[in-house]
Amino acid sequence: MIAAPDQVVAERLLTKVDVMKFKVLALSAVLGLLGSVAVSAADVEATILAKGTSSWDGGNFQYPSGKAELSVQKISVKAGPEPLILAMHCHTVPLGAYVLSGSVKVVKEDGREILFQKGDGLIEVVNTWHQGVFTEDSELIVFYAGAEGVALSIKKDSEQESVSGCR
Repeated sequence: MIAAPDQVVAERLLTKVDVMKFKVLALSAVLGLLGSVAVSAADVEATILAKGTSSWDGGNFQYPSGKAELSVQKISVKAGPEPLILAMHCHTVPLGAYVLSGSVKVVKEDGREILFQKGDGLIEVVNTWHQGVFTEDSELIVFYAGAEGVALSIKKDSEQESVSGCR
């Protein structure tokens, strides 16, 4: 049987329409799957925990010269029945920290102090002698903005103290 010209055109159009429908359905299915794992802007929350041009005590800081080097450090402290007191030290590069758990009291050499607790973000003192005091198990994440070859911190009374710039 020979198809009429109008019937052949209709079959070809139907075929093209069916192919197009299939493509749209397939694309919709893929996007539907992706949509189930994709995160919308409403599902994301960003909170700045600490931001500033000076440390918690109002002191200024500057970035060291040289090739930039970022360091992220996790500090875990197991405190005993007595407070755990870190050695007097200073940081030679700007740093921020986040207290994951517990708390830390930062005490400067001049006696000024501040307590940071779980959930606190802080901008630490730079080139200033201080020590941390822990009365409970604690964890901190510390972010250093340093330079290659520059120490992140220096203990007081160490060989590096005289060239550190710490006060």
